[in-house]
Order: sequence, then structure tokens, then C-alpha cells
Amino acid sequence: MKPQAPSPHVKTHQGVSLYSRLVNRPVGRLIATRAHGWGLSANTMTSISALLTFTGIALLAIVEPSVGLGLGVTALLVLGFAFDSADGQVARMAQASSLAGEWFDHVVDAGKMVALHSAVLIAWFRFDVHETGWLYLPLGFQFVAVVTFSALTTVSLLKRLQVSPPRTPAPSVVRAIGLLPADYGILCLTFLLWGWTTAFQVSYLVLFVLNALIMVGFLARWHSELRSGDRRALS
Repeated sequence: MKPQAPSPHVKTHQGVSLYSRLVNRPVGRLIATRAHGWGLSANTMTSISALLTFTGIALLAIVEPSVGLGLGVTALLVLGFAFDSADGQVARMAQASSLAGEWFDHVVDAGKMVALHSAVLIAWFRFDVHETGWLYLPLGFQFVAVVTFSALTTVSLLKRLQVSPPRTPAPSVVRAIGLLPADYGILCLTFLLWGWTTAFQVSYLVLFVLNALIMVGFLARWHSELRSGDRRALS
């Protein structure tokens, strides 16, 4: 039997964590199917994602930490992430992908990474929930998130310019599990602990350390792949 080609409306699972594979993308697909039926555009999905996400982030910075706030913020962030997945799926369903739409999506992604960790820092400072030394943690996490996102975006663009880009490894469950700490969705879920200061602090610190290690591994790999591409171009 001839294998079927993957649907043009579905991305591959290569380089995707288990959360995005099993939760975020399926939920985003449901949203995208309904949105496409209603004639909504991919940019509308991105705008809704931004509205949900930045509302949750603003609440973190403005409202005193509590269990109820943590639940509400988590719901907004998780739903915003699902709409972020839906925008690309709507674009593929409508066959209306565009460079402007991709740029808009990346701008929102970059903004939420900076804003989310900034909101944690502001909340900890305003409501005096941590000793001063802990205020450096959101700054460190922000640095790791921005560098990883920038490096990923840049390497993806540069690989498009290569004559013979490196082969990517096949999707695997082990890799998908290993990437869980770097999944934005897992970071969103940690805010379920926002009302329990120590529990959130420990979870946030563990995620920061794991993300820093993953960043170092990815930077080394991407640099090696680009150097290999340079050598192939010169040979």
C-alpha cells in the first residue's frame, strides 16, 4: 500500500514537545476548523491569541497573587497558546499563508516571552513575595527565552538559504518528552501554582535551569549544522 502524504493542514511533529503534540496542536486544530468555517483569518487568530495572553500577563503584574488569580491566568495563557497554534492552521486551511502573517505571529511570540517574565518580576517586586535576590531569576529566564527564540528563528531562516540543508531527525517520543521543559505550554501551566509562592518559586527555578541547559544544547547543534552547511557550499 502506498503511504499517504501528510495533510497540508497539519505540521509534522519533528522538534515538537509532547504537550504541543498531544494537547496544544489538537486544541488549536479544533479552534482552527471552527474559525475557518466562520471565515475568520489567521491574523484574527493571532490577534485573539495576543488579547488573551497579554490580558493574563497584565493580571499577573497588577493583581496580588492568589490561587484564583493563578487559575484564571493559566486559563488565559493556555487558551492564548491554543489560538497561537490555530493561526497557522487557519492559514493552511484557507491556503492564505503570507510573510506578513508569519511576521505578525513572530512579533506576538517575541512580545509575550519578554512580557511574561517581566510580569513575574514586577509581581514579586510589588507584592514583596520574595527576597531581593530572587528578582534576578525572571531576568535570567527572560534572557534564556529571548536568546533561544531568536536563535531558532534565525537558524530556520538561514537553513532556507542553504543549497542542501541538513537532514532533520525523525520525530520521537523520547525527544518529545525531553523538550517538555522548553514548551511554552508547560510554562503556562506552572501558573497554577501562582497562589502558592514557594511551590511556584521552585517550579519556576527548575524550569529556568532546564531551559538554560536545553538552550546550550540547541545553540551548539545549530551552530554545528550551519558550519556543516557552509563547508558543503564551499566544496
